[in-house]
Order: sequence, then C-alpha cells, then structure tokens
Amino acid sequence: MNYANFPLDKRMPLPNSNAGDGEDFIDIERLLGMAARQAKVVAVCAVIGVFLGLLYLQTTPPKYQSVASVLIDEGLNKIVDDISAASTTMQTDSAILSQIEILTSTRLAAVVVDKLKLDQNDAFMNPPVSALAKGVGMVRSVIQYVRPSPSMPGGADFSKLDPAARDALIATSRRDYAILKLQNEIQAERTGRSYVIALGYQATDPALANAITKAYADAYLADQLDASFDATERAAVWLQGRLTELRQSSQAASLAVEKFRAEHGLAANSDGQLMSDKQLSDLNAQLIVAQADTARASARYQQYKAIVDSGSDNAFKDAAISSDQPSSSVIAALKTRYLTVAKRLQDVEANFGPEHPQAVALAKEKADISTQIFGELKQLTESYRNEYEVALARETALRANVAAAQGKSSVDNQTQVKLRELDQQATALTTLYQTFLG
Repeated sequence: MNYANFPLDKRMPLPNSNAGDGEDFIDIERLLGMAARQAKVVAVCAVIGVFLGLLYLQTTPPKYQSVASVLIDEGLNKIVDDISAASTTMQTDSAILSQIEILTSTRLAAVVVDKLKLDQNDAFMNPPVSALAKGVGMVRSVIQYVRPSPSMPGGADFSKLDPAARDALIATSRRDYAILKLQNEIQAERTGRSYVIALGYQATDPALANAITKAYADAYLADQLDASFDATERAAVWLQGRLTELRQSSQAASLAVEKFRAEHGLAANSDGQLMSDKQLSDLNAQLIVAQADTARASARYQQYKAIVDSGSDNAFKDAAISSDQPSSSVIAALKTRYLTVAKRLQDVEANFGPEHPQAVALAKEKADISTQIFGELKQLTESYRNEYEVALARETALRANVAAAQGKSSVDNQTQVKLRELDQQATALTTLYQTFLG
C-alpha cells in the first residue's frame, strides 16, 4: 500500500485566492482533528480541572457581602460654587470623590475598629481561609521561624521587654493591623451618576459584614455632623473675634476723630458746621452792618461839617436839623426866635430906619441868635464826627477780625481734609460693625 505524507499547514489553494488571504484563515476541521487525536489528554485535563474546582469549593469557606448606601448632601456643591468657577459636573465629581476618600480614610477605619473592637475579634483578625491559603501561610510561618526574632527600635530586643510593655505593644500592633486590614478590605464606590455611595464589605460571618458596613455608615454620618459642628464653632469663634476687632477699631477711629478735632480746634455745631466757619459768617454779617453804619455816619458828619465850614452867616439857612437829634428842639426854638426878631427888625427899619435904637437892638439880638445857632451846629457836627469815628473804628476792627477768621478758616479747611478722612474711616468701620451685628 502506498502512503503519501501531506504537511498539515499545506492546503490546496482555492480558486481566485492568493497566499496572503490564506494566512489569516482558520481551519476548523483541522483543529477538530487535532483535538480528536489528543482526546485522552484533553479528557485528563478536564477531569483534573473539575477535581481541583470541586476541591477549591469544598475547602474554601463562603463569603458574605453586606452593602450600605450613603446619600451625599447635595449642598456640598454650594460651598464649591462660591469659590470655584469650574463646571457643575466637575464640582460634583470632585465632591463625591472627596467623600469616598473620607469613607476609606484611616481615621474612619480606626473609629469602626474601636467601636466594634475588631482587633479583639478572631473572626475578623483570623478569618477561615482556603486550603491553598493555609498552605501559603504554612510556608510563611516556616520562613518567619527561620528568621531572627524582631527587635525594638534602637536595638532593644522585643523578647526582653517586660510583660506589660510587651502586651501594650502587641495590642497597639493588633489595632494598627486591624485598621490597615479594614481600610484595605472596605469598598466604596459611587452608584452611577447619583449622589449615592455604596459601602461594601465581604466576610465569612454575615453578621460581622453587616455590623461593619452599618458601623461605617454611622461613623461617616457622625463624622459629617462633627465636621459641620466644628465648622460652625470655628465660624462663630472667628465671627466673635472679628466683631471684637471691628468694635475696637470703630471705637478707636471715633476717638481719633474727636482727638484730632480737639487738637486742631475744629469744634463743630449740631449741624456739623465748623465753629470757625460760623464765626466767619457772623463776622461778615456784622461787617456789612458796620459798613452801612459808617457810611451813614460819614454822610451826616460831612453834611454838617460843610454847614459849619460855610460860616455863621449861612448857618441859619443851611441848617437842616433832623427831628431825631437831641439838639433839634433847641435849634428849632432858636430858629423861631431868629425869624421873629428878623421880622420885627424889618418892620422897625421900614418905619423908623436902621439907625433907630430899637432897630440896632434887634439887629444885635438877631446876630446873637445866629451865633447861638452856629454854636449848636458846631456841637452837633462834633457829635457826628465822634459817631463817625466810632463807626469807622468798629468797621476797621471787624475787618481785622474777618481777615483773621478767614486765615483760620483756610487753615481749618486744609486740616478738615484729614479730619474728613478720619471721619469717613470711622463711619465705614461703624457701618461694617453694624452689618456684622445684623
């Protein structure tokens, strides 16, 4: 019988096919043929795999998973909105990731360990393990047995410690190990795109798994309440300190205003007007009145001075006596006598001539009356001169006072710029203090 050997990787080329297309082609029949030729090996491997799987299932203790859901407060984003310009999605993701980090933190794990005393719970510290894990543990035990005994930091031998210190160190080590173990085994992840975080824990004891997840949720809620209380307390302390600082600053600013006002003589009335400005205003008003009085007294004095300067002959016809003057009645009586004597003199001269003794006597009497009138006018003119000089002196004094007040007011106005700045600062601090109180 003749046999022909054909390599398995050689096939008859198909029509219209090239070598490049055949390289990626999988021949199912060839694979089945290979499996059929190795049927015994495949069967043995399958039996071994099934045996190992059953052995693992029989020797591995069951694990139970407990899941607790924690709802994150949506108000977390409000704080972020005030200090960040990032998008709402980024803020939400960052806030929830931060809460996940808090849930898986060492601090929260320590709270759960201390609450449930997990470092003293054998079901947590030494849970049942599979046969494979036991084998690995035996190998590790042998390696640790061969290694030298551990020593304390600084070179002290752990075995030489007194029992109390050794027990305390062992308890601390067990607690630290329990915290680290719990932190590594707890699972926290966000549920979809919601504000819910799922807390999961697996344990061979279902009650322990449930207790751990429940304790974690309670510890997280307590931590959030403590954080909120601490934040409120810190805010209250800060606000109280700020209020005290603002009150002191407001009082100091007000005292600075009053001190500056007193040092520079910037007294003000109830309307807030500087006393120097009010004094200048009053002096100006008095100066206007004094100028009017001086002008009136000067006009009157000049009028009577001109009458006196014209001589006694014209005194009678030029005399214009105001009725409000004290000498007006005397001069009026003299004028009346003068007119009477002048009329009698005219009659006597007309009847008897100017050389008549009666005419001579009347002429002399007329001259005497004219002299008396002139004397009264001179006295009145002197009185008016005195009044004019007094009015002029008062006006001059008021002008000097106004000039001095203007200089002081100018200095006060320049100083008032600083005063206004201090006053504005005091007002701003007072307003800010009242705002904080409100």
